[in-house]
Amino acid sequence: MRQLLRADAVACEAGTKDDPFRYGWRYVRRTQPDGTEVVDQVSLSLDDLLYPEEGDFVVQEPIHLRDFLYCHSTLEAFCAAQPGVVVLGDCRVDWGVAGVRPLGPDIVVFFDVQQWLRRGTFHLAGEGGRPVLVVEVASPSTRGHDLGIKFDLYHRVGVSKYVIVDRGPQGDAPVRLLGYQRNSTGWDPLPVDAQGRLDLAPVRLLLGLEADQLWLYDAATGAREPDRTEWRQALADAEARAHDAEARAHAEAQTRVALEERLRAVEAQLRRQQGETD
Repeated sequence: MRQLLRADAVACEAGTKDDPFRYGWRYVRRTQPDGTEVVDQVSLSLDDLLYPEEGDFVVQEPIHLRDFLYCHSTLEAFCAAQPGVVVLGDCRVDWGVAGVRPLGPDIVVFFDVQQWLRRGTFHLAGEGGRPVLVVEVASPSTRGHDLGIKFDLYHRVGVSKYVIVDRGPQGDAPVRLLGYQRNSTGWDPLPVDAQGRLDLAPVRLLLGLEADQLWLYDAATGAREPDRTEWRQALADAEARAHDAEARAHAEAQTRVALEERLRAVEAQLRRQQGETD
């Protein structure tokens, strides 16, 4: 699996087009004439971004990471309980199709997976499954691939639905969603609903926008799927409510014990008074 690095974390190496490592790098072992082994840092090319190798380090822009992480984590959580469904993020996929080299989709959803070996490369022929959805979050460096050659490649390997999150050639334009449904010879554009959302069926989610922010929605209820910050806040709120409920229960238990002790004292006093009367 390629490891994502924030572009601002490597700004010193990715600041200009003259930087050989602006797309990323990989480490390659090499044996020298004297028999010793060294590891070279080799820069990645645009072709390497299209056809990745395991262990590649790819430079990514912060906004790309935000969109990618939200979509991947939400899809993964939503599909987690569904048997035979595997959601991969930034994972190398060997499609088992002659003439098509392994690709690294940003996000791919497989149905009917027979066995998931959780390796750096997903081998479709051996692990089984059918690719029902690919989502590419286009970045300036890979936008040409996402809007170009990948249409042909994903059609050839049998992807059912192809969705592109596009922020323009510089990555700073208002986001637009492009969706396509596979037909026998190419792709049909996916229509959006009244809210401008794309239906990701057979994945039971919708993809839409609010204030230039990418969101997923439950197709059955229309409810928006929260991001990690919202999940963290919801968890904190639930823990606070549980703590408050525990505190109330403890206070109620103490009040009950005090009342029971008072009742026993009253009963004892009544018995003493009755004995004195007799």
